[in-house]
Amino acid sequence: MQPVTKLKALVFLSVMTSCFSSGVLAEEAPREIRLGQPPPPAPKRDQAEVRAIERFLAARQSGSLDRSRDAAARRFLAGGAKVDAATLVGERGETLAAFDFSDAAIVHLTSGRFRVPVYLLFTDGNGRVTRSRDEDLTFEGGRGGFACSSIKVRSAMSWDSGEVSKTADRLHAREALDRADDFLRTWAKRQTRQVAYSISDIYPDVPAGIVIPCLRFTAQLGKRGYDVVDMPLMMSKGPNGYELEPAAN
Repeated sequence: MQPVTKLKALVFLSVMTSCFSSGVLAEEAPREIRLGQPPPPAPKRDQAEVRAIERFLAARQSGSLDRSRDAAARRFLAGGAKVDAATLVGERGETLAAFDFSDAAIVHLTSGRFRVPVYLLFTDGNGRVTRSRDEDLTFEGGRGGFACSSIKVRSAMSWDSGEVSKTADRLHAREALDRADDFLRTWAKRQTRQVAYSISDIYPDVPAGIVIPCLRFTAQLGKRGYDVVDMPLMMSKGPNGYELEPAAN
């Protein structure tokens, strides 16, 4: 090797050794490699559409509370929409306790129309849930804003408590079930919000107790959405019959 070549090699090794000993190369942060572009942000929903949905459902709720307000709910219907009273505001004796929908579920159709799935929860006069319903609402634009042109019921579920009553009779715990229902009915009457409750089951608990799973719903009148609490009622049998344990409140 020629002297000049040896000199170049020594200089190169000296530089590399200095870099590694100082940690410059060893501690250099790895580069982040991104494949493709980040997804675009979700489009903002037209608030006029959202308000039209909520106003229509609020009018239906108002009509279920006072049947004389049925006409106000019908003013939100498009001219050609034919909707019977049971579909619009519920069966006689029922109240539309809560309703809900999602902005993200709004689907835009042709000619300025849009469709949205909604969920409705109905109760009897005491606040007990009687049934729930899934609907598709279609809206169309007009000179006065959006109006509902179609209500399509996709599914409906009865919240009948007949099986719970049969189980209570089989367990000789009808008294416990009646006490639980009285407690929930009193709870519902004390509330200043829209409320609903449902008893879903009953089963024994050792040594002489009864567990009654139930749901309690709360909502704000005229507003979408609701809160639900799953809190079982614990009943214990004493000398005076079944009594509710204090934790239930």
